[in-house]
Amino acid sequence: MLWSNISCQKDDIKDVYIQPTFTAGSEDDAKQSGHELDGTASDTNDEINLAPVTPFIESSSEILSEGNENWNDRPGVAIFDFDNDNDLDLYITQKANHSNRLYQNNGKGIFTDIAKSAGVELISSHSTGVMTCDINNDGLPDLYVGAWGDPEDQLDFRSPSDIQGNADTLFLNQGEGKFLDISEQAFGQSRNIRSATSISCTDLNNDGWLDLYVANVGAHDFRTFNSPSHPGHVNFLYLNNHDLTFTEIAGEVGLAGSQIRMKSTSGEPILFEDPKTGEKFEGWDPMRVDRLGNQVGEPVPQTHSTLFFDFDDDLDVDLFMADDGDTLKIYKNDSTKKEMRFIEVGEALGIDYSGAWMGFALGDYDGDLDLDVFVTNIGSHAMLRKPQDNPTGSCEYHQRFAWGTCANFMLRNDGVGNLNGIGQSGIFVEVGSTIQIAPNKILAPEALKPEKIYRSLPIPTGIAAYEFGFGTTFFDLENDGDLDLYWLGSNKNMGAGPGGDVYPGVGRLLRNTGSGDFEDITVEAHILDIANVDYSVLDVSSKDFNPISQRISPRFHENGKGVAHGDLNGDGYVDIVGTNSSGNIWTGDSENLVAAPGPVFIWLNGGGDAHWITLKLKGRMAIDGTGSNADGIGARVHVSYKYFRDSDLRTQVKEVYAGGSYLSQDSIWLEFGIGSANMVEEISIRWPSGTEQIIKNVPVDQILEIIEPESS
Repeated sequence: MLWSNISCQKDDIKDVYIQPTFTAGSEDDAKQSGHELDGTASDTNDEINLAPVTPFIESSSEILSEGNENWNDRPGVAIFDFDNDNDLDLYITQKANHSNRLYQNNGKGIFTDIAKSAGVELISSHSTGVMTCDINNDGLPDLYVGAWGDPEDQLDFRSPSDIQGNADTLFLNQGEGKFLDISEQAFGQSRNIRSATSISCTDLNNDGWLDLYVANVGAHDFRTFNSPSHPGHVNFLYLNNHDLTFTEIAGEVGLAGSQIRMKSTSGEPILFEDPKTGEKFEGWDPMRVDRLGNQVGEPVPQTHSTLFFDFDDDLDVDLFMADDGDTLKIYKNDSTKKEMRFIEVGEALGIDYSGAWMGFALGDYDGDLDLDVFVTNIGSHAMLRKPQDNPTGSCEYHQRFAWGTCANFMLRNDGVGNLNGIGQSGIFVEVGSTIQIAPNKILAPEALKPEKIYRSLPIPTGIAAYEFGFGTTFFDLENDGDLDLYWLGSNKNMGAGPGGDVYPGVGRLLRNTGSGDFEDITVEAHILDIANVDYSVLDVSSKDFNPISQRISPRFHENGKGVAHGDLNGDGYVDIVGTNSSGNIWTGDSENLVAAPGPVFIWLNGGGDAHWITLKLKGRMAIDGTGSNADGIGARVHVSYKYFRDSDLRTQVKEVYAGGSYLSQDSIWLEFGIGSANMVEEISIRWPSGTEQIIKNVPVDQILEIIEPESS
């Protein structure tokens, strides 16, 4: 369905030009240690012609019944159809003493918060990540909400407190707009009370029932990156028992968290000894305690997000893990009918770099019919100043060595091959630094100016030259058949709110050229992570263009966290939701901090005339208790069509997955942009059960539900 009551008017669409900003390098120390907050690109003679850009329309304050203000340091968002009325709803998390929001979409442009009547307010919870999936195969999406405790009480999870607000919650969808808290029944003593960030749903053992994986990051009060001790909390893996209960097995299968990598400048492990046991730990000081004298943290990294998908095409799901201050990891699923087993292969693939890994996006960015992975990191900010000399968990220390980086990664899928000592595996190669990106003329990254890079560090190229990312997603902006990339993320040195100059970021929208390279159209697309931007003048040669008065500058950045995508208004074009942390606004005076909410931005896609098809998959478990899980999570889908009437077939591939983006969840409906094609020639589905399904000659411009067929 298409909304018609949004009272916004698009600017006239004109051809936009951008240009590269490379200039000669400099050894001047004064330049090495600073950076300009404005970020406006300098003029050169080399211009790159961009196709017209149809802007997004930021509509949060108009369509959210409670406005777009949000109070949370780690705000998550999920896009899902909780009431099965064929339009997408929203769930947004807040901290304690503020209600979480369940926004019901009325299909006419208004999202009404019904969290109280639905029973999902969680007033006492310091809520973080959110995940929705159908845990009991009744056709209704259920809701898992993570928490991480009072960020200011100086207590870790071992210290008892009735007001910490750190217990995760599982809500069962009962239909008719009602949810039931079944956390105690579902988890018992294994209920997570640590520090949840992102949650994933997946069917690990292919039994048709969805399991839950909870990433824990560490108590906010004790997270630090100014010391070689930087532990997190163990992660939890809940195996579905088919009766609304779960068994926690992360430790048994090797997914609770690995040994922290913390090395000295000479490459030796930095160890801390427990005087009571004599045991030594890398990267974790067991002597650190909270204000009640209880031990802080556990000897595992801080996990920000996880991504489950079948990375080696063997009909089981594997795990990508993003740890902050530690290595990027891939766990290959080598389970048998008798034993669940995972093998870490990131090191064997040569991608086990230490970094500040944050979030994942999954998609075939280069159009070669396999699924690639984008991973966010601190980004190029860290290259603009002197690296850290003393060993810490920060990527600004790690990047000095061959085993560390602060760069965002693009992991290209090179198919399936054999790894020594491991056997058959998916082969992924980091290619982000080689990807060509036409930079934004108005707001190019500072790191594209070589003289800005600290003299001892290499000049970053491609995606490595771009900034901080938390949440991220692949989606087809223009329905032209290739995947575009969006991420946002930022941080600051005082409080958690907008402003500040440590990691200033305004988000990036990279439009795919069709060949796997990109154009930065963030400003032209009107999707800056900044409040109250004036986009009326974008011609840098105009006397009326003023980036400061128009707030087109990183100095006005919000504190971006979660990102999720979905077609919120049913027009066939994918929209973006971004969340931002609340906190103290830093004004330059440490005595003058003002508490402020973080806005939730809803960027509605400007649309166009290209065709599309959206697929809703329903596994057979929701029909007769056989086959795949009700949500079809894990299904691999190919869509083939003729872009022009007499042309050869074009094919796109996607996999249904639930997780990945930081704290947040994309809609699990699969959106395919198909350009000028007026018919889908073929839809091919490989269900998690192994059932193959082919549907031919499907009309375009529709949301199509596909039910898994009975197995033969």
